[in-house]
Amino acid sequence: MIILDTNMLWGVTLDNSTADLLRALAAADIRVAVPSVVLEELASQRTLDYVAAHASATSAIAQLERHVPWGGVPSLGRADTERHREHWRDVYRQMVEVIEPSAEALRTALFRESNVLAPCKRLGKGDKTGSRDAAIWLTAVEYARDHEDETVYFVSANTKDFGTGTEYPEPMKTDLAGIEDRFVHLTSLDSVVEIFAKPAELDEGFLPALLAGEEWIERVAEALSDHLPANDPNDDTGWLNRRLAYTPLDDGEGAGEVRSALGWFDPPTITFDGVSDMTAHRIGGQDWYTATVRWFASGLMMLTGPWLAPAANALVTRVLVTQDGNGARMSVLHSQPPRALTGEEVSRVPNTWTNWRQELEVRFPPNPLPRHVSPKASLLPQALSTADVLSTLLTMTISSWVSRKKAK
Repeated sequence: MIILDTNMLWGVTLDNSTADLLRALAAADIRVAVPSVVLEELASQRTLDYVAAHASATSAIAQLERHVPWGGVPSLGRADTERHREHWRDVYRQMVEVIEPSAEALRTALFRESNVLAPCKRLGKGDKTGSRDAAIWLTAVEYARDHEDETVYFVSANTKDFGTGTEYPEPMKTDLAGIEDRFVHLTSLDSVVEIFAKPAELDEGFLPALLAGEEWIERVAEALSDHLPANDPNDDTGWLNRRLAYTPLDDGEGAGEVRSALGWFDPPTITFDGVSDMTAHRIGGQDWYTATVRWFASGLMMLTGPWLAPAANALVTRVLVTQDGNGARMSVLHSQPPRALTGEEVSRVPNTWTNWRQELEVRFPPNPLPRHVSPKASLLPQALSTADVLSTLLTMTISSWVSRKKAK
């Protein structure tokens, strides 16, 4: 039995390669499951994203209503959170089995949080946390004890709380007493593929040709959507870092220089930059490629001031790709935080300051800049009327929500 932690299924949908992998394992009579706590975490996160998007759209519509004297502005109505949660529960149930913990496991999880026992912890001097982690861990341990003829493969990228499987703190170490040889702790789906799949012939040119194709850029951007920093500098979810690393793209000046910014003004353009550590495996007659892929993200960066400037940073991801009669599909297994570009990498970014200046002039017709602002430094959008701002806000909010729904 393979038992997955929540982080193994973030961003997974029925039509990507991770879901394909889970189905292939099931077809090969290799069972894959999640504790019910994981199912609820996954569904709740999807629903929280939906609630936030709904609240933003509702607020934008309310602002717009104040500026439409003739009325008739549509209402979104209430957010149907339970319907949304049940939808995502059904989606994940199509990929994996669900294991229910015993009442004793849940009681123990709460006890451990109350007493700050691993994998639970204290946040600074205040709140205690980790009861869900404890429930996930105890569900996997409980299953292993109840099924003496099975080996349990517990898969979690949360090495900070669960460790890497080499050493455990108490009471986690005692939890595994007597079942150590049947409880295998893995930290990635790469390891699952290596254990349960047979090596396949590697086509060195397959992934570079696939991922560099123009038709794949939109697919890649959607797959990376859960790993890119948020566009909103006030949104602390995802990878947003108020000192997001970037390199300016202003006529080559500052190439290789590391700077920090608030975030992207728009979703950045993604450009393929190469692959490494590529492997191929076969499960049930289907080939699965895993590889480390480098990407450039480039676009308009929001700086303090606020100013806008053309910039880029680098993303390094581990991907899973499969191809069959229905075409190729890709999942992002895990990603490193964005970093600034080296001087050599800047030369490979296709967008230049000239490109971005032209784009700005189209989107924001030029106004005379204040004397203290250099034309090559940063640009501010032209001032818009209140109605224009509200209309743009509503359009961007709804477009963002529609784009996110398509990506999921």
